[in-house]
Amino acid sequence: MLSSGQWLENHVDAETVGTWIRANGPLGIVSFAIGGALLTGIGLPRQLVALCAGYGFSLATGSAVAIISVSCGALLTFSFSRYFARPWVKRKYPEATRKADAFIHDQPFLKIVTIRFAPVGTNMLTNLASGTTALPVSTFFFASAAGFLPQTLVFVLIGNGLAINSQQQVAAAIVLGIVSLLLCWFIYQRSKKQ
Repeated sequence: MLSSGQWLENHVDAETVGTWIRANGPLGIVSFAIGGALLTGIGLPRQLVALCAGYGFSLATGSAVAIISVSCGALLTFSFSRYFARPWVKRKYPEATRKADAFIHDQPFLKIVTIRFAPVGTNMLTNLASGTTALPVSTFFFASAAGFLPQTLVFVLIGNGLAINSQQQVAAAIVLGIVSLLLCWFIYQRSKKQ
């Protein structure tokens, strides 16, 4: 059985979304940002939102709108988990909650950025798990936005490059992907030593 995010991913055509965004001007920007936040909040891959933003906007606008949208989507899931799941988890699994809080206590910003840089893992599970910890909301939001930046740029570049057939933008997207992996490895190694 497909999750809501998988179903949407299989049924969303990034090029069609991009065309609709361009045709609707400011309304397209606002609708895209709100819709992207709601959809990533229920599991739509953030890479698909960035790809659609690349089709629909310039590189700068697409990157900004995609980052805001997916960061707000992560915050929605985090907030749901914080206000509805955390009390139950604390009652049911007090020791696990204590260990998670202890883990996230030292360098929470760096730990969230490292998780976000990784090209593997489930965004929604990270959001839900983070919400059950004592992680400050502002740290979660800004660390997520910073961690989303490399992959978001890659997918906005790919969408933008495919829309205008630019080989340089696709090459830049590949380079950014490699840089993202290297940064993830570097931050992980640094956090392991501390």
